[in-house]
Amino acid sequence: MKTKVFVLLFSLALLFFACSCKNSAEKSTDIGLINDEIPGNTNTAPEEQKTDLASAGEYRQKDKEVESTSPEVEPEKIPQKIIKTADISYKVDKYNTARQNILETIKRHNGYVSSENQSGDEYRTTNTLVIRVGSADFDVLVDELLKIAVFVDYKKISAEDVTEEYVDVTARLKSKKDAMLQYETILKKANTINDILNVQQYIRTLQEEIESLEGRLKYLNSKVELSTINLTFYEQGNIIPSQSESFGYKFKKTLSWGWHGFVAFFLAVIYLWPLWVVGLITFFVIRYFIRKARKKRAAKQQKQ
Repeated sequence: MKTKVFVLLFSLALLFFACSCKNSAEKSTDIGLINDEIPGNTNTAPEEQKTDLASAGEYRQKDKEVESTSPEVEPEKIPQKIIKTADISYKVDKYNTARQNILETIKRHNGYVSSENQSGDEYRTTNTLVIRVGSADFDVLVDELLKIAVFVDYKKISAEDVTEEYVDVTARLKSKKDAMLQYETILKKANTINDILNVQQYIRTLQEEIESLEGRLKYLNSKVELSTINLTFYEQGNIIPSQSESFGYKFKKTLSWGWHGFVAFFLAVIYLWPLWVVGLITFFVIRYFIRKARKKRAAKQQKQ
């Protein structure tokens, strides 16, 4: 009897234990399903976070490899980029007239003067202009400017092909922008502060590189679209006075030179005042000893 009761109690205990395990398993399964349904759940985010950051590192490495290799861009997609520059110097007959003709010629060909530097003395008047003009009008404007010259000192024209650099910068800029989109996507999935700061650092570095490349492209486009002409023109003066100068003009000029010479001599005397002081002291010392010697000779002669 006791044995039957013991077996019955043992069976009831096993049955109760099995029901408890089943309920706990069902609860854990339900919780797992609920967690899976919640978007951005932190139970699975760390693994996704590691995967995203790992892919970020791989993408960063790929981006560096793209920069180190020459980009493959079809030449027909980007037209040829040529930077034209001219350096010209010549003599003109009348300075004011030539300057007016030069400015009108520049305006007629849709150009403009970006800087002007005029200098001169009684022998020569010189002006240096930096002219910017469209690439299509460059050759015509150079020819028109040369027609104003009386004598050409030199004319130098250079054409720099920057197509390869333009293609390279364009490809690198596209690569940087693609990388920026990747990092912005990764930043949205980052959960920890450390990961967010790391991704933001990558983004700041990329932003600086993108701005630098965009600035270089802007500079190249400006140089290609607007060519540069460095023009120097001058009027030569009369170094030797002409025979037509009047007597009064020559007399006045001679007086002026004489006065300047006197002032220069007077200033030179003042400038050398230490030498004059030393000379006077030496003169009085020598004079003193000479007088003393004469007195001694006179005294000897009187004794004799």
